[in-house]
Amino acid sequence: MTESSALYEWLIHSVNKMQMTEVDSVAQWLEDLRLTTDTECMCVLQGKSLAKDSTDVVFNASKTNKDYIDSIRGRAHVISAEFSKLYRKLEKERWKHVKSSALRLTCQIRSLLHECNASIPNPKADFTKLQQKVMESSAKLAQHVELHLDMNGHRPMQEPVLQLLTHLGQAFSTLVDKTLSILVKRIILSLKDCGNVYTINTILNSLVTLGLEGEHMCYLISKEGGVGVLFNICRNRSLQQAHGAALRAVATVCCVPESIAELEKVGGVECLSDILSEEKQAECVRCEAAGVIAQITSPCLDYYQHMTGFIEHMDDLVKSLTGLCMDATNHEVFLLGAAALANMTFMDSMACEFLGSYGTARVLIEACHLEKASTLFAKDQVATILANMSAIEQCCIDISEQHGVALLVQFLMEEVPSGNNKGNYEAEAAACERVQQKAAIALTRLARDPDNAQHVVELQGIPRLAELCRDPASRNHSDAVLVACLAALRKISAACGHSDFDKQDIQQLITPKLTDSYHMCSNMDESFV
Repeated sequence: MTESSALYEWLIHSVNKMQMTEVDSVAQWLEDLRLTTDTECMCVLQGKSLAKDSTDVVFNASKTNKDYIDSIRGRAHVISAEFSKLYRKLEKERWKHVKSSALRLTCQIRSLLHECNASIPNPKADFTKLQQKVMESSAKLAQHVELHLDMNGHRPMQEPVLQLLTHLGQAFSTLVDKTLSILVKRIILSLKDCGNVYTINTILNSLVTLGLEGEHMCYLISKEGGVGVLFNICRNRSLQQAHGAALRAVATVCCVPESIAELEKVGGVECLSDILSEEKQAECVRCEAAGVIAQITSPCLDYYQHMTGFIEHMDDLVKSLTGLCMDATNHEVFLLGAAALANMTFMDSMACEFLGSYGTARVLIEACHLEKASTLFAKDQVATILANMSAIEQCCIDISEQHGVALLVQFLMEEVPSGNNKGNYEAEAAACERVQQKAAIALTRLARDPDNAQHVVELQGIPRLAELCRDPASRNHSDAVLVACLAALRKISAACGHSDFDKQDIQQLITPKLTDSYHMCSNMDESFV
C-alpha cells in the first residue's frame, strides 16, 4: 500500500472518529498529523537545492569580456539608430514626436550606463568621469524637452535641442569607445598571462571574431598591444599548439594601418620569416604565416605601405614561400602561398629577381597542371606573378623555358563560369577577368622576344585575343581585359609582322589608333540615372 493511500484511509478514519466522539476534533487531528507527515517532509527536503542561487553563480562566471563587448556594441548600435531618428525629426520639426524620442533615448543611455557598470565594476577615475558627463548631458536633454516642448502656443527653438543632442552624442561615443578599449585590454591581458593552450585558443578565437566585426575593433586590439602579444605567443616554443590560431588572429587584425605598423615595430616580419623557413614546422602553421604576409602586403589596401622589414627578409621569404607552394598538399595552402608571392612582386622589383633565382616560375607552372592550382583564384595569383616577372628580361627567359607561354594562352581560354549561386558567380567572374587581363599583359611583355610572339600565334592565341576584344560577354564586359588584349595583339603583330594577321581578319583591331579600337569594341552602357 502506498503512503498516499494509507494517508487517505487514515483521514477517513479520523473523520469518522471525530463524528462519533465528543473530543475536540481539530486538536485531535493536529496531534495525529504531527506523527504521520515526517516521511513526506523528508521527501520535500531531498528535492531542495543545497547551493543557494547556484544558477546565478554559473551565469555570472560564464559571462566573459567578449560577451560584455557584444552586449555593449549591440546597445550602442540601437542608441546610434535612435540618435539618427531624433536628428531627422528635429530637421523636419516634428515636435510631437521629438519629446517622446528624446526621453526614450535618455532611457536607453541609462541602460547602457548600467551595462558599463556591470562590465567594469571597479573603474578608474577617468572612466567614472566619462560616465558622469554622459549622465549630466542626458539629464540636461531630458529636462529641456520636459520644460520647453509642451507646445503651449509657442514654437519651440530647434537650436538648443540640437546642441544638447550633439553634446550627448559626443559624450556617448567617447564612453562606448573607452568601455570597449578597457574590455579589449582585459582580453589581451588574460591572453598574456595565460599558460594553458586550450584557454589561449579560446581567447584567440574570441579575438578573431572581434576582428571580423569591423576595422574599429581591429584598431582597438592593436592600440591595446594585441599584435605584440600575439607574436609573443608565436615565439613561445611551449605554446606551439596555439601558433596557428595566433597567426590567424594577426591576419584578421592587420586590416588597419595601425596594426601593420605595430607588426613591423615588434619584429613581426622576422618572426614570419623564421616560421616559414623552419622545415619541421607544421604545414598548417606555415600556411597561416603565408596568410599574414598576403594580408599585410595586399596592394588592394587603401593604405598600402612599403615596409622596410620585407626588404631585409625578402630573400628568405621568397625561398620559403616557393617551397610552400611546391610542397602544398591542398589548394588552400597553395593559394595563400601564391597570394603572398604575388603581393610581394608589387612591393619591389627585387622580389621578381629572387623568384627567378629560386625557380618559382617552374614551380607555379607545374602546379597549374595539378589539382591544387585548378581554381580560378589560384590561376589569378599565378598569372599575377608571371605578369610581374615578365617585366624583367631574365625572368622572361625562365618563363619561356618552362612553357609559360602555353600556360598563359591557356589562361586566355578561361571562360566566365555559370552558376546559380550569385555570390560565388560574382567572385569567380571577377577572378576570371583578372586571369584574362594578366595573361594578356604577360604575353604582351613576353612578346618583346619574336620567338615568344610567334609561339603565341602557333598556339592559336590570336583568335582568342580577337574574340575577347570583339565579344563583350566573353570578357564579362570588362574594359580592363579589352585594353590588355588590344595591347597584346598590337605587340605580337609588331613582333611577327602584319602579314601574319591578314587571315585572322583583325586588321581593324591593329591598324587604327588604340583609342579608336577601344571605342569600337567597348560595350559601355549609358546611364540615365
